[in-house]
Amino acid sequence: MVYGSVSILSSAFSFHNNSTTKQCTSASYTRIRSLKVLRSDPRTSLTLGPRAFGIRAFSKQAIDGGAREKFLENSSIADFMRFRNLVKKAMATFGQLLQKEVPMVSASAFPPGTQEQDKKIHEETNELVLDGGFVVPKSNSFGQSFRDYNAESERKKTVEEFYKQNHINQTFDFVKRMREEYGKLNRVEMSIWECCELLNEFVDESDPDLDEPQIEHLLQTAEAIRKDYPNEDWLHLTGLIHDLGKVLLHHSFGELPQWAVVGDTFPVGCAFDESIVHHKYLKENPDYYNSTYNTKCGIYSEGYGLNNVMMSWGHDDYMYLVAKENKTTLPSAALFIIRYHSFYPLHKAGAYKHLMNEEDVENLKWLHVFNKYDLYSKSKVRIDVEKVKPYYLSLIEKYFPSKLRW
Repeated sequence: MVYGSVSILSSAFSFHNNSTTKQCTSASYTRIRSLKVLRSDPRTSLTLGPRAFGIRAFSKQAIDGGAREKFLENSSIADFMRFRNLVKKAMATFGQLLQKEVPMVSASAFPPGTQEQDKKIHEETNELVLDGGFVVPKSNSFGQSFRDYNAESERKKTVEEFYKQNHINQTFDFVKRMREEYGKLNRVEMSIWECCELLNEFVDESDPDLDEPQIEHLLQTAEAIRKDYPNEDWLHLTGLIHDLGKVLLHHSFGELPQWAVVGDTFPVGCAFDESIVHHKYLKENPDYYNSTYNTKCGIYSEGYGLNNVMMSWGHDDYMYLVAKENKTTLPSAALFIIRYHSFYPLHKAGAYKHLMNEEDVENLKWLHVFNKYDLYSKSKVRIDVEKVKPYYLSLIEKYFPSKLRW
């Protein structure tokens, strides 16, 4: 169990864990009635600096400035949800100082762990919820489990055929050629929102979970993040734009085949990891037998940095290039999310970590947060586009020029 001294607006305290397997480090926190705010969020070392706090609920005992209170080792998300309103009230009471120092975030509200540990059952509704209360649908748009590529559905054959073509054709030489061609950004000039509307014409053939127009998924993701992370506006915008690279399907962009635009991504120039979905088809890829590319590191080296690794070509890498070359002011974690959100072998299976550098390790924490909303927000829940549009237009203006080169 974790213990800590209590006060209303305290500074630094040391916490100790009586477990023989873990040793807690010192942590700064702020006491707000029935909540403890710990400066132990993994984001502290990222873009938010010392203002990033995680919020953790603990036992509802009487407030005593000098007392030591017992934290719940496995605080439930249902507990946390009941206490969120108390935090909001406390913020209002303590005014601007508290508003600046303790934003309402929730990624580290509970101890990090496996993907299954990050999902909890709401005690009162029996619904699956994510970090700050986003309710996870019990099934995808087809009534199946999420990312189940073996589930019988009307999309199964289409998805498998897609990955066959993708795996055969995504070679190192192909990726290099696409990056050189599309990196020129000489196709069209348009705003971020214009690009969102352009995507309404397309459905992702690689996705076993969704058959809605893409703008539906973009807004589902962004709004789910916005609900749980109200102060991280850069993350809301990242949710909105993360799939905009799918405009590569449009005739103005060469009308690339779906296998060259969507689907899970993976490094080229090194061995294909077995965790890649439908891995069997990679044996038909010429690079599979190329001795230059088929070793663990291939043309790279350990700690090389993902930014220096060539990824299979698609909407992720393209949107990354668009954002970067148009001088976005989004933080590096946002660019990491955009480029690697389809890199499931890494953020789901833990493959290719030997290629990561220290910055990648830190940004991966944000990608893990984002991925839950990208995946589980795919449902039949509809978003009122006109209602939320003004908010996202304001974010676009904040982080991007009015017109972008694509």
